[in-house]
Amino acid sequence: MKADCKGPRRMGRWTAALWLALPLAFLPCAGAAEPPATDAAAPHGDGAVHITRAELLSIPGTGYSAPPRRIEDAGLPNDGWQAVSLPHTAARELVPTSAGGVHTVTDWYRIDLAGLAPSAEPRLLYLPRWKTLGHIAVYGDGVLLHQSQGSAVHNGYNHPLLLPLNAAARTPSPASVLIRVDRLRSSGSGFSTVWVGSQDALGWRYHARQLLQVQLPFMGSAAFLAVGAFAFAVWLGKRRESLYLLFFAISAMAFLRTLHYFVSGDYLPISDEWFEWITVASLLWLIILIHLFLQRLHQQPSRWLTRLSVGLALACSVATLPHVSEAIPSLYLFTPLLNLAVLPVTVLIFAVNLRKALRAKFPEGRLVAGWAVLALAFTSYDGLLQNNLVSPESVYTSPYAIISLFFIFSYIMFQRYTGAFAEVARLNKGLAQRLQAREAELEQSYQRLRVIENEQMLGAERRRLMQDMHDGLGSSLISAIRSVEQGAMTGTEISGVLKGCMDDLKLAIDSMESVDADLLLLLATLRFRLAPRIESAGLALHWQVQSVPALAWLDPGSALHILRIMQECVANVLRHTRATIIRFSTATEGQGVCVVIEDNGAGFAVEEALRRSGRGLRNQQRRALAIGGTVRWESGSGGTRFTLWLPLHHGEGAGKTMSAA
Repeated sequence: MKADCKGPRRMGRWTAALWLALPLAFLPCAGAAEPPATDAAAPHGDGAVHITRAELLSIPGTGYSAPPRRIEDAGLPNDGWQAVSLPHTAARELVPTSAGGVHTVTDWYRIDLAGLAPSAEPRLLYLPRWKTLGHIAVYGDGVLLHQSQGSAVHNGYNHPLLLPLNAAARTPSPASVLIRVDRLRSSGSGFSTVWVGSQDALGWRYHARQLLQVQLPFMGSAAFLAVGAFAFAVWLGKRRESLYLLFFAISAMAFLRTLHYFVSGDYLPISDEWFEWITVASLLWLIILIHLFLQRLHQQPSRWLTRLSVGLALACSVATLPHVSEAIPSLYLFTPLLNLAVLPVTVLIFAVNLRKALRAKFPEGRLVAGWAVLALAFTSYDGLLQNNLVSPESVYTSPYAIISLFFIFSYIMFQRYTGAFAEVARLNKGLAQRLQAREAELEQSYQRLRVIENEQMLGAERRRLMQDMHDGLGSSLISAIRSVEQGAMTGTEISGVLKGCMDDLKLAIDSMESVDADLLLLLATLRFRLAPRIESAGLALHWQVQSVPALAWLDPGSALHILRIMQECVANVLRHTRATIIRFSTATEGQGVCVVIEDNGAGFAVEEALRRSGRGLRNQQRRALAIGGTVRWESGSGGTRFTLWLPLHHGEGAGKTMSAA
């Protein structure tokens, strides 16, 4: 089984390593998503113009205001404009003040397009990234062309912007573009370079940026959550496997953590404060869940670290609840500081778990170690981007670290899943081998028991025959020998005694034949043996036997009892009744069958015969009792009716052997 799993395990390991290294391929895109340009408006071969210079006017204020419909309504001054290079950033305060969440700044970026060559195709404006706590509005020749909607905090800042500059088809593009960006004074802002060109020239740039910044993070987190939901379904069926529940919880926290990268505030049914709290809390608990997951894998728990990290996460989650602490008027202003505070605890958690994983020779420890280094680098880079310390055209890399985590943990779960199957197969193979060996032992024991049983059965049958021949045939021969020695019997009488002995011997031999629970077959054997003797005595034999149910308990010992009872009854008819007709019949009566022998001879007093302790009648009663049956006699001047009743199924005490008197 190990050989069968080697190929899939190797493939899974390479797949996880590939996805671990894949985000590294995006780092060049994160640092320089668009090619640099030296001129203020550098044209490219595809007709797109890359604008890297603009004029900036910053106007302080208090609170947000809606952008005017026309630029004349804004009352912008002609003086105070400063030339800036794009991309442009405004530094943010690491520890914001309470006033920083109230005072705002409106930045106006003016871009001159008058020098562009005329174009018959409609022109579009492409903005790779704008990053602010506020709104953005775009004006062309003083007319409002676009404005962001919904929340000022979660305003779709991670979505690139592509919009037409022409107000209508076949109209000239504007000669001047003004872009209005609102921001909180404490939060700073970021504004990328600007592209102007046709749909063909800018469409692929926009879609590539949309894929990197929005679609891949969404697809990765959605796939993570879907696999986590499957793991949760598995856990519902196997409650003892807590690893599946932890995997589901990690996928849910990862989905909540990456939600703000691709969802705008106007699509959320909750306030900005609660959404930001979910973003912060999900990161804290994601780290805790990863710690518990790794701890469950390497089986070396650190209780002090678990208590410390859970306590810090719980305290931080409660302290940052909206409207709980007056010291945190705007949680989104403190988010970078909180992320920076979480970083050393995260490093401690992963360092302890990786050391324990390597000590326990955890096979996937290297993958997790590589991911921890990658996640640390990506998180640090995103911290710089969040604080406007690197180019705003960079791509957030934390979602790719979470996607890598998804593939690594999926690989680990796959290993556990296939390992469980391999273990089950190994156990089944071992059980099959033990079962086969046990079956062989049982077969040998059965053969020995069968030999012993056959020997015991043969011994019991031998003792039964010897006892029956001693009590029946032997007794008759001894009586005949004594009578001959004393001269008390004639030759005819001696011949009759010897014929009776011969009948006893034949019946003993007949009882050894298998009758397969068929009473009629046994009676047929009796007829074959006694019919000549009955007819030689001058009696007419009427055989009126009908079909009766089989007697499952009918074995050789019981058959001999029945034959002896019938033989004794026939002998009594021949000796004492002077009958001319003897009739045999069968019938079903209640829970048994009856064998009836009738004659037309002189009757006898049954009660008196039994009181005289006649050995023949007593022997018939005792033999019938031994096989669970009964006998009865009905006698009168018209003849005697003898009935032997036999049960269909043996009752208590049936089947006992009985010596003949």
